[in-house]
Amino acid sequence: MIVYKIGLTKEELEKYLRGEERIKIEICDGSDVIIEKKILAKKTTNGGGKRKSCGVCEENAETKKRKKEDKVERFIKEVSTPIKENERMTSEDQFIEIDDQNEENDDIENLVEKYLDLGDINTRAIQKWYFLGQNFERKVEEIKNQGRRKKSDQTARRDLYNEMMRLLVKEDEDAEEKVRVRGATK
Repeated sequence: MIVYKIGLTKEELEKYLRGEERIKIEICDGSDVIIEKKILAKKTTNGGGKRKSCGVCEENAETKKRKKEDKVERFIKEVSTPIKENERMTSEDQFIEIDDQNEENDDIENLVEKYLDLGDINTRAIQKWYFLGQNFERKVEEIKNQGRRKKSDQTARRDLYNEMMRLLVKEDEDAEEKVRVRGATK
């Protein structure tokens, strides 16, 4: 075993023992090339075995929590904002809009309107995904509570997903069959 002493000042030692400072050790070869780096940190406990956290760590955790709450609040605000009464865009509407755009490129009001329409489309998409997730969770709860024996959450989700996939595959096969029938009658 190789033993080296590290001489710390009284102030450095106190900071290390309180867990405020760490010691960085660089192990070098004969030509001063660093082979390995180690950092020693004194673990401090609060009687119950929990690690004492520093003020910076607590502040960072609080900032993270606030940011997460802000995101949730913005999402709720966006989802609850009423959508402008716009019809769904068909492919024909898209071509008409492209022609309009070419003719009225300089019309700022038109650009603003298109921008707002995109926001409405995004909001509508978010709302659809939200309600899909809500309905999925509701159906999982129903499946879990069916019958005398309760199913686990994972089993209920798997069963629901498998049933959805079975129906999706069936719809794809039906659509392909219709295409084949149309092709045969022409």
